[in-house]
Amino acid sequence: MQKGIYGKDYTMTWTKGKCSKAMLALLLASYMVSNCATPIIANTNTRNAVVKERVTYSEDALRRMTNPVPQHYTVQKQELWQMSSNTRLVILANEENMKNNRLKEVVQLVNSEFMDKEIGANKSTPLAMIYAPRDAISTSDILVTVDRKNPISEETVSEEAYKIEIDENGVRLTGASETAVLYGLRTIQQLMIANDGLVYGTIVDYPDMKERRIHVDCARKYISKDWFIRLIREMSYMKMNALQMHFSENLGFRIECETDPAIVSKDGYLTKQEVREIIAEANKYGVKIIPSFDSPGHVDQILKAHPEFGQVSNTGEHYKSGLDITNPKAVEYIRSLYSEYMDLFEGCTDFHIGGDEYMEFDRPPFTTQYQSVLNEYAKKTYGEGYTWKDAVAGYINDLAEFVHERGFTPRIWNDGIYYGESYAPQKIKMHDYIGIDFWSQMSWNPSIAKLQTFVDKGHDTIYNINASFFYYVLRNDKPTDGREQHSFDNLNADKKIFEEFTPGKFQSNTVDDNSAFIKGASLGIWCDNPNLVDEEVIMDDIHDEMRALASKSWNTQSNANYTFEQFKESYTKLGNVAGYEKGTKLPYSGEVILADDLGKVTLRYVTEDGKSIKNDAVKYGKIGENFEFNADAIYGYRLLSEQSVQGIYQKEEAVYTFVYELYCDKTQLRKEIEQPLLTEHYIRETISDYTNAYTQAKIVYEKENSTQLEVDQALQTLLKAKEKAIHLDFYPLYVEAMYPLTNEGYISGYEEYLNAVEKGRAALKDQALTVDDMRACFDEIVAAKGKLMKPDGNIPTVKATDAYYSSGVYPADKYSYEKMLDHDPSTKTWFNADQTKDKTIQFVFPNVVKMSQIKIEQPKDCGEDIIEGADVEVSLDGQQWTKVGDLNNVLDKTITFEGTNVKYVQIRLTKDKKKWYQIQDIYFTFEQIQEDNTLRDLIQEAENLDYLTKDIDYVSELVDKLIAAQKAYIHKEEDTQKVEDDLRKAMQALQASGVLDFTELNELIAYAEKIDLSNYTNTEEFAEALKAAKECAINARSQREITAAKNQLKNAIDTLEEKEETPVDKKVLEEKLCEAKALDATKYTKESYQVLEKAIKEAEGVLHDQDATQEDVNRQVLNLKAAIDALEVIDVKPIDPIKPSEPTDPMDNETTEIPNTADRSNLGIWIGLLGVSTIVLRCEYAKRKCKR
Repeated sequence: MQKGIYGKDYTMTWTKGKCSKAMLALLLASYMVSNCATPIIANTNTRNAVVKERVTYSEDALRRMTNPVPQHYTVQKQELWQMSSNTRLVILANEENMKNNRLKEVVQLVNSEFMDKEIGANKSTPLAMIYAPRDAISTSDILVTVDRKNPISEETVSEEAYKIEIDENGVRLTGASETAVLYGLRTIQQLMIANDGLVYGTIVDYPDMKERRIHVDCARKYISKDWFIRLIREMSYMKMNALQMHFSENLGFRIECETDPAIVSKDGYLTKQEVREIIAEANKYGVKIIPSFDSPGHVDQILKAHPEFGQVSNTGEHYKSGLDITNPKAVEYIRSLYSEYMDLFEGCTDFHIGGDEYMEFDRPPFTTQYQSVLNEYAKKTYGEGYTWKDAVAGYINDLAEFVHERGFTPRIWNDGIYYGESYAPQKIKMHDYIGIDFWSQMSWNPSIAKLQTFVDKGHDTIYNINASFFYYVLRNDKPTDGREQHSFDNLNADKKIFEEFTPGKFQSNTVDDNSAFIKGASLGIWCDNPNLVDEEVIMDDIHDEMRALASKSWNTQSNANYTFEQFKESYTKLGNVAGYEKGTKLPYSGEVILADDLGKVTLRYVTEDGKSIKNDAVKYGKIGENFEFNADAIYGYRLLSEQSVQGIYQKEEAVYTFVYELYCDKTQLRKEIEQPLLTEHYIRETISDYTNAYTQAKIVYEKENSTQLEVDQALQTLLKAKEKAIHLDFYPLYVEAMYPLTNEGYISGYEEYLNAVEKGRAALKDQALTVDDMRACFDEIVAAKGKLMKPDGNIPTVKATDAYYSSGVYPADKYSYEKMLDHDPSTKTWFNADQTKDKTIQFVFPNVVKMSQIKIEQPKDCGEDIIEGADVEVSLDGQQWTKVGDLNNVLDKTITFEGTNVKYVQIRLTKDKKKWYQIQDIYFTFEQIQEDNTLRDLIQEAENLDYLTKDIDYVSELVDKLIAAQKAYIHKEEDTQKVEDDLRKAMQALQASGVLDFTELNELIAYAEKIDLSNYTNTEEFAEALKAAKECAINARSQREITAAKNQLKNAIDTLEEKEETPVDKKVLEEKLCEAKALDATKYTKESYQVLEKAIKEAEGVLHDQDATQEDVNRQVLNLKAAIDALEVIDVKPIDPIKPSEPTDPMDNETTEIPNTADRSNLGIWIGLLGVSTIVLRCEYAKRKCKR
């Protein structure tokens, strides 16, 4: 056990240059000279704040002194606490607070503001800031602490809640978070400004609305960094917590762009560094930044640079104000921009993606030029019955998912989705994590979805951006009601907000103020006429309305007990935030130091060589108190020093060091390193993570001083990656299970299909999976896919013995027969009579179909209305019926039968029951005329090839092309010619590859086994190569593996031979280099000539290498020849379209023609490799054998 006070077994950190900041602060507190720029006041319990008797204040009057108006101010005594020259800002000294840099930053910030506004007795001199225990606080101090465990009030769970207690013991501020402490200090600050003190009592405060935001259109109009910083400070002063930066618009794009600089406005923009500074300032002041980048509308500025990405019309023209959501390249491009700005705004929690005002959907040109295009796209992309609404909603939904996957919560405006929901609803289901900014009902267009629609659709995060209250606009025309051209939408908007706004007052939609889905409110600044005024005018114009919104969103009852005039008088007295003027830098308030009577013990955890293995543990206590601490158990280490330390807290810091030794078990990791997967035997896209993990794991394994944590993490990562690796033998199942069809509006079979897909995915994870098991799962998916039913117009009519329930129902067809066929689980058919034997529900198809399955679903909440008994029957003529199944008190029933020609289906009740009955949905599965799809057929053929005995390199290439083809198929790509050609070529190559040839390897093994090793001194490499060759002869799956094993054994044999060195002949290489260098680069394609240049460079290296072998020289000659042969001559004549050529044998001497693809970045390399492969494959083994 290590002991103190002065025990020699512990060390004191007291040497010059090594004194900790806390210790330095302690010294300063004790010994600071009188002329120090920032004097620290010594703590004594005899100092008193100035307490004066004041006139009696009502609680309402006290609450009115701050903005926003606090929730509660309960007066205890009519005495006033005031700041004195001895007032200190004290952070309660506990471990959490003392490690909390954000809390320290908040205290320092407000102290700087006190200095700037000359609050308190010390005016511009900073208050002392210290850490101290509760019993060291004097009556003049302001004690602050964060308490995350105990609720501030039973009325709220807000993280912004705080409580201030004022009495003869001083001021005590407790916040639920650091931001809550900031808000509490602001309340103290404002009460000092308004009343020069705080009346004894308790303030309990919290926001009614979680988010209190300002939206700034900095896209149409350039807004400077300094302006934003000024606004952030002002918002924080009024406890507003969110700032939305709308930087892309029709009239501008205002943040530096590296992806496409051409889109950035030339007349002013923010650099990325400036944006980072804005974000940093916002974080400091407790304001979150929300980037706002609209699409598919409001993209004029972008489309100026890329008009080809504008929405195409039915005449082929491109819209200048809306992105072409039917063009994958346009979507990919816009996403690349989103990616860049998600990187820039990393750390922010929300991202506004717009979604509004794509076009005016109720009038030309949309109705005449674009609606038909989007309808066709929706039908093609999502299926029959989907319309332009789904195309737009689908784009927004997919973009929201793209943003959400990067860790942001997406937000959109309300008018882009659910258009015309009351008469022709969209089918696309929006993600429920999308936040909705509800700004306008657009009364001129009744098709704009109402607020209730969003609530009914499950959106639980809706923000009130009521344009009637909160819209400030730089207008193109001057209003005629006395407002300025730069103004809010109403006269005296500040008064209107204060007196009339409540959370539930959305534009043209009023709901309960306490509705859980209301998450905040926002003021919006829009710069439609950007050059109308400068940014300073905007700041002045929103001054009053911002204060009204701040108070009404924090405390929705702000106007309950005082008039607007009283409110305005109060906030006028408070003025602006410290550092409000543009470019102002707040004064430095100093560091937070330890109190004089606070002792400190630091526990360090190190290895024998002094390396730190765990963060220091700092313990605080009152000087003179005893302490005892035990060493922590540290994973991967074991303790060498004593288990515990004890002593007495002293003025000087005591430092104790626990010493550990590394304790690391690499057994499991070694096993994985020594037995790696044969990566070439696995599907390439599934093995890449394993390859990377293996490399990193090997580094950790080979490092002598690896920790147990490093080893276990490396092992875990490697094993996790190993689980993802799928063997090439299982590729048919992998393709179908991992790249399934999306729901194109199938009327039946999709649920069963997904079940088969999930079963297949589970099988792929099974380490014991066999080829037979894989094939069974694959066949199940294919069978389920064959039963998918698309809408094809063959929809039955319905007639029934009983009518549907309609009396007193709105709308009258709410429970109509058609609801059984809409496949919507939220609707149903409800029959309005009791169940009676022989009553029927009959379905008549317009055409005869070959039916094999009927699925009937009853509502899960139908209760006693469940059908007691019924037979399900089919008929060709409506006279002769065949029973195929029955219903007996089950909600869901799937009836499968042999394919039968059917025109009529009926459900015939077989039991009497004094209850009505209901059916939610009924699904029919029958054969449909299959679409002509070459790609689909090609995929099926590729999945059923005989591949198990083929060269696995060809299999791997086939799988890559097959995956690309499957992706194109499920995404309904229009141009699939390339993927078809690639897949067809890979299939042909596989089929032509023949069986693996082990002849030469076996011959070499036989030759090697006859070698008398006793005649050689170095046999280790030979023995390993011979062992590997024998294993390869049994397990190899590719000709490449065989060749590699053969070459390895051959090289090992070569090293056994003792022979005199013969001069290396480089004459042929020199001649080949001269030939290559003499070629004119301008006559050949850039890609092919680059391959030659690389070959020349490598050949020259060998030519000048004194240690080069004859084999090295010969190899370079072959490489040069291959590169020269692969050169492509530039043809300046017009090129006729290339027709698909007949498949070629990869073993032919002639160069295989490479398809002209969009990506030619690797073309030269492939040509070079193809040429070399052709030469090598044609070389005779006998010629190479003679070198032994």
